[in-house]
Amino acid sequence: MNNSAIINQILALSLETTGRIGSVAIGSNGKLSDAKTLSAPLRHNAELFDTINKFFKNNGWTVNQTKQIYISVGPGSFTGIRISVTFAKMMALAAESKIVAVNTSNAMAMNVEDGKRNKIATIIDAKRGLFFIAVFERKNNLWEKILPDCMMTAEQFKEKFGDEQISLLGEGLLYYSKNFETANIKILDKELWSPRASNVFKLGVQMAAEGKFSDPVSLVPFYLRRPEAEENLEKKTNSEP
Repeated sequence: MNNSAIINQILALSLETTGRIGSVAIGSNGKLSDAKTLSAPLRHNAELFDTINKFFKNNGWTVNQTKQIYISVGPGSFTGIRISVTFAKMMALAAESKIVAVNTSNAMAMNVEDGKRNKIATIIDAKRGLFFIAVFERKNNLWEKILPDCMMTAEQFKEKFGDEQISLLGEGLLYYSKNFETANIKILDKELWSPRASNVFKLGVQMAAEGKFSDPVSLVPFYLRRPEAEENLEKKTNSEP
């Protein structure tokens, strides 16, 4: 695609770095053109920028021509979210790209497309026995969030939803899937666990059409809890005489 052909197009880049498996997607005028998953878990810093540059080169446009950037802002990995937020702010400054901040759980729910399930929950590890959890119910063939993102233990989740037919997905199940299992709770296939940049793109397009852009100056990650280092520092400070 040459420069003259893209002048009137809305070129958009999408990033997902909140989970273990990072990914990138691009498209124009609301249509997804290409998506790529990084080669291995936790390769965000090593591969993300090279992948973005290759996408630009292969599709014939430059950073400065990117009109919108859609990023997954959590809940999720503190370090991973910070990568996307920092990159988006750089794009806003360098290319005047408009930013759309997409909820990670909403993007993850879109991984389940088979129509066989009426209720799902996304599980993200919040460390120390806690999980970021959101619950969705299928209505009019779309996922509607009926429990907003919150922090709870596996036992608390089972007390609340263990008697219902519900399916779980999310990287928080990687080491703890057995903690959630009951006769009614089904663990979905691992291929559905990681949020995807392609779904961040789809949600970003919808939000952009509704004018839901984020101010690059005030944009912050969606944290349900502060980074562990900050919490430890506060505990240390409070314990000092």
